[in-house]
Amino acid sequence: MSSELVPIEDAEIVTESAPAGARDHHLSGETIADLNRATAESTDRAYGRWWRMALAWCEQEQRTALPMTAQTLAEFVGHLKRSTSPRTGKPYSPASLNQAVAAIRTAHFRAGFEGQPHTRAALDLIKVHRQDRAQAGWRAKRANPVTLDVLRLMLSRCDQDALSGRRDASLLVLGYGLMGRRSELSTCRIEHLTLSDAWLSVFIPMSKTDQDAQGEDVDIPRTLAPDIDAVAIVGGYLEGLAEFGATSGPLFRRIDRHGNVGDSLTGDGINYIVKKLAREAKLTDAERTTAHGLRAGGPTDAAERGVPVPFIAEHGRWSKNSTQVLTYVRPADRRRNNPLLRRD
Repeated sequence: MSSELVPIEDAEIVTESAPAGARDHHLSGETIADLNRATAESTDRAYGRWWRMALAWCEQEQRTALPMTAQTLAEFVGHLKRSTSPRTGKPYSPASLNQAVAAIRTAHFRAGFEGQPHTRAALDLIKVHRQDRAQAGWRAKRANPVTLDVLRLMLSRCDQDALSGRRDASLLVLGYGLMGRRSELSTCRIEHLTLSDAWLSVFIPMSKTDQDAQGEDVDIPRTLAPDIDAVAIVGGYLEGLAEFGATSGPLFRRIDRHGNVGDSLTGDGINYIVKKLAREAKLTDAERTTAHGLRAGGPTDAAERGVPVPFIAEHGRWSKNSTQVLTYVRPADRRRNNPLLRRD
């Protein structure tokens, strides 16, 4: 049995001479490749890890992985609930267990077992796991939001005389201004940017909530703050890239200590830069400042200014039904509408 989300036996290339009955149950290699691209690459990698883990566990426990019964799924989730992640050394979170269930369901769907396995028992176990952690006093650690005050401190650590410093400053400004995901920043291209006197516009061809790739333009005001000129910062970086002949292609690139321009930065590379700047700026709890903090900073500041949630969600490309944006908005709402706050 293959460890891929789509079993290899379903990926045979069917020739024109194959019997009609066989052709009806097979997909070509090209179609399989396109179907694999339907899920975001990062999600597909994560799903692949969970599926391989499920296959190994089923083999060890002498259980059938495909199709998997509801009981086997529940036992696997129970096993994860009592285990620690080899990658972090920490117990798996409820969110991780939910992702494992989604990965197994996706593997079954792609293999032709739509709606299997049933998840009720597994999801009940995840609910118990969440309750147990709450009773033990566990509290989710969220990335520190990079608000404007924090952004200023981090920008001060960017050497504007070096191309790498101009890149880092542009990364901070666009991450904050777009309320951007790492995947959006790492795939951003020079030709996606339009600079004008008052605005910096960025075309996002596809995002997590735009899997159909309709694309959209996101407008960032030139003056993010009186002392932060987004157009000047990004424009300076583009001029530096142009000196190396880079007038199209990936926006954020590797730059070595000699100033040579390389290939595109990955999401992990972007995260490394943000964490490095946080340490250099001597931020409190700098280790909790990540690239996701750039995505969190914009909505945090917007909520403080009283911007309605739908406008924040639309700008940051959150799903209309997503509650994630509320995790940034609610703290500001609680402070602004605190019943004990004196207003006289």
